[in-house]
Amino acid sequence: HSPITHPSLKGQHRRPLIRTTATNNSCTLYTDYGRCNMKLLLIIMLITRLPKNTLSFFQSSRLFRCQRVLQRTPLSVNISNDSNDIAKELKQQQLMSAARLSLAPMMEYTDRHFRHLVRLISKRTLLYTEMVTVNGISYERSSMEEEFRKLNPQASNDEVRKGYNDSYLRRYFSQGKIEPLEGPSVLQVGGSSVEHMYLAAQTAMDMSERNICNYTAINLNCGCPSPKVAGKGCFGAALMDDPKLVSELTKAIHDGCEGQLPVTVKCRIGTDKDYPFDKLGYKDIDDEVEYAKLCRFVEIVASNGIVTDFTVHARTAVLTKSFTPADNRNIPPLKYDLVRRLVTDYPDLTFTLNGGIQSISDCQKEFLAAPGLKGVMIGRAWAANPWSFAMTDHLLYDTNINMIPKNRLDILQEYGKHADAEEASGDPVKIRRFLVKAITPLFAGETNAKKYRIALNEIAGLPKRLVADGKTLEDQPPISKLILDTALNHLSEEVLLRTPEESYEIIKNNERRSKSSDVISEWQENRKKMEPSEYEQTLKSGL
Repeated sequence: HSPITHPSLKGQHRRPLIRTTATNNSCTLYTDYGRCNMKLLLIIMLITRLPKNTLSFFQSSRLFRCQRVLQRTPLSVNISNDSNDIAKELKQQQLMSAARLSLAPMMEYTDRHFRHLVRLISKRTLLYTEMVTVNGISYERSSMEEEFRKLNPQASNDEVRKGYNDSYLRRYFSQGKIEPLEGPSVLQVGGSSVEHMYLAAQTAMDMSERNICNYTAINLNCGCPSPKVAGKGCFGAALMDDPKLVSELTKAIHDGCEGQLPVTVKCRIGTDKDYPFDKLGYKDIDDEVEYAKLCRFVEIVASNGIVTDFTVHARTAVLTKSFTPADNRNIPPLKYDLVRRLVTDYPDLTFTLNGGIQSISDCQKEFLAAPGLKGVMIGRAWAANPWSFAMTDHLLYDTNINMIPKNRLDILQEYGKHADAEEASGDPVKIRRFLVKAITPLFAGETNAKKYRIALNEIAGLPKRLVADGKTLEDQPPISKLILDTALNHLSEEVLLRTPEESYEIIKNNERRSKSSDVISEWQENRKKMEPSEYEQTLKSGL
């Protein structure tokens, strides 16, 4: 219990490196990791008689130790508790350290391939998966467990949980296996059944145990206004009208993952349930009434002590009209001021702003407008022009300039390793189009970018054409070479080797001339031409 000082500090003021206090079965260590090492921690373990597993905790928690250098806050080890609280605290710190910029969850876009590309561009951005429906997970899980029980009628519940076939479930949870791994990433789930929500969260932990995934948190979707989700599905934005159910759903997620992962919520500022939306009439609605409803939602959801982090899309969700998701993104006005008020009025909670933000400079403006804002979430701008965020780590996270990517040629070379590994473990006929789609917008706005995209489309359809002709891919070059050759053949050296700093100067000039929105508009037009049936068919096939 006495202060311990380092012997090398002779003649200096000896500020304690480690102080300990102990009551009953709990021991608290106050550490300055800036001047502490593993030998000293080992000594402290012997002095305070901490359990042996504490050593492995120190060794495996680099992130935790690095952050403690800055914080110098108490590290509590409760000997009577299991490791769940420690695991959750580590995940919570990982989540908060990455939250400054988030990649928004987008169906048909933020799959593991696009997330890998984003991770190559930014090591710090918080990644979100596409929304996965808990009903689908629950159905697949129940079917696989039933099949296992038929083959093993005497198996215990624990044996069934460890032994069921996960081949069909992997498509909901899979992450890339090639460095850099995803790191800070959030699994977004959608649904309104407490039972299914619990089972989905439990399955996520099973997949983590089987080394299929390693997510930082689980996010409940309370913001999607799509008629298929909020209408027939009765979840997504429709859940905002039932905050008590949302509280129950988040508790089910917490219990399903045994308290090891943070649970967060993504929502809108409200719905038009009490006042059917009319563009002119909406302007007359008192902001105080709308804000009071939003506060009620936040307070009820947070009252269970599980959810402390909210991502808020600063528009109301129009559910009483036949609005498409695009309508719900463009017609209801943005009300950033309501989210800023949440930041001020609920200092014990954290908030991320979503909606209408398109660039790093937009993010910087929002942080200046609301200093307590935890983060900003961007979706379409990332999908339309991912390279425009190449300076993210330096400008938003203060990362050393030498740690950001060098150029897009390097990005393609690294992405090729991921693509080759995916095709080696899967069916190129089914998966290649998704691998190619992820890198299609990498040169948005550049000269010959359209020729590059057309050539990539040819590569994407090659496996299917060969199979139709009775041929195989054995004599074909790996996809990594095809991608690289396509870029070298259609794009100039100046474009391929342009640094993030040089690109950012061009972006800022374009922003001054309002040209950055042109890239997003072009991306949206291309998106309309997609064949959703092909995407849905591939999902059903297990990829």
